Amino acid sequence: MNKIVMLIAGSTGLTGQELVKLALETPQVECLATLSRRPLPIEHSKLTQYISNELTADGFSADNSHSLVGVICLGTTIKQAGSKEKLKAIDVDLVVATAANMRQMGVEHIVIVSCLGANPRSFSHYLRCKGEMEQAVTALNFKRTTFLQPGPLAGDRQQTRSDEKLLQAVAKVLKPLAVGRLANYLPIQAETVAEAIIQLSLNPTEVEVSRVTSSQMQALVKESAKR
Repeated sequence: MNKIVMLIAGSTGLTGQELVKLALETPQVECLATLSRRPLPIEHSKLTQYISNELTADGFSADNSHSLVGVICLGTTIKQAGSKEKLKAIDVDLVVATAANMRQMGVEHIVIVSCLGANPRSFSHYLRCKGEMEQAVTALNFKRTTFLQPGPLAGDRQQTRSDEKLLQAVAKVLKPLAVGRLANYLPIQAETVAEAIIQLSLNPTEVEVSRVTSSQMQALVKESAKR
């Protein structure tokens, strides 16, 4: 299996923190660079942290002998952001700008944590922003783009997103009937999402643009555990 270099934006969030831990434990991840606005309270021989409000990595130099994978785990809530406009500035504008910057840095495969139900025509502002972000990132024409579309995330989050609260409430009702596509509405552990990102980064598909649901992520993680 080829080794990779991984760039992670959003490393201080729920999924990002899990991903950093797993990436540092994964031998195939040769080195890891995090792009964040505040430092992580960890040190590791293969970890380099780049701290800036714009999530840039001044001085970063890609090693052409390894595949460079970019991962974006950015997201906020209206409560945290303060308004719909400020939420869009992060969930759309910052994500797209970060993706564009990663492309300039040499990333050919980008993996972005989006959301179940992302749709640029959604009535939900949150889901509409996720859909608009997916459209804009797709237009950047990476060699390979992978959008993860998990249902409500389970884990130690300081503030739960309102859309996730709604999905969690629906999940309690649907759980006994949650088979097939309905299973995607059940909560998924952030660690599982992070494990799926590792597997998708190490074993990319040939599909240029793909979307991965919760059920597919869980199946991917189970399959990797058998190897």
